[in-house]
Amino acid sequence: MTRPPRRVLGRVAAIEHATHDIRILRLAVDEPLPFEAGQYARLRFDELPARDYSMANRPGIDPLEFHIRDLGDGASNYVATRITTGEAVGVEGPFGDAYLRRDHHGVLLAVAGGSGLAPMLSIVETALAGDPRRRVHLYFGARDERDIYLERRLRELEARHPGFRFVPVLSEPNRPTARRRGLVGDAVATDFPAFVGFKAYLAGPPAMVEAAIAMLIDRGLPAKDIHADPFYSEEENRRRRGLG
Repeated sequence: MTRPPRRVLGRVAAIEHATHDIRILRLAVDEPLPFEAGQYARLRFDELPARDYSMANRPGIDPLEFHIRDLGDGASNYVATRITTGEAVGVEGPFGDAYLRRDHHGVLLAVAGGSGLAPMLSIVETALAGDPRRRVHLYFGARDERDIYLERRLRELEARHPGFRFVPVLSEPNRPTARRRGLVGDAVATDFPAFVGFKAYLAGPPAMVEAAIAMLIDRGLPAKDIHADPFYSEEENRRRRGLG
């Protein structure tokens, strides 16, 4: 079930450095913003153009949490370099169709790249809150060790839930590592010969998402059981909407 978008006012409750280029932004809102796990909101900072960011918290759990990667300009750079605690932020939402399907109780596969961990975290934690013994697999693709974040939170979740597994995968490690190496979609393909009864949720860079979707379909997972939210650039979003 999706909900109609609405506008609320948020204020910065906390800012946390997650990695060298990702900030975790927590917003206290003046009224509730109902959403489904996996959806996103449109945030407006100062006088800058609004940008879309996924909620990382579970629905109904305050404050709203967003993972924002610094792209060097615009809203993302503003959050990385200028935003202050207590500052007002416009919030509009929810949006997005890649949300947790609550009527499915089979194996849940979540695949994230970079700050695409945000909506996957919301989906995974919501699913496990509903069924603590559910089989849930979260694969997280990152370039190097410094790009891995929230591992302690995820390992604690793993310790509490016997059916949950967290698998980080490094595509370009700068030094020898004991972690999985390569493309995150290839790691998923290695671990699962088939995906009968699965639902898959994906978020992150378009190339990663599209390659993983192609693999899942090739292995027999119906398209209706794949829910994806590629993180397109603003320029690409405009092109896709026919605006540029």
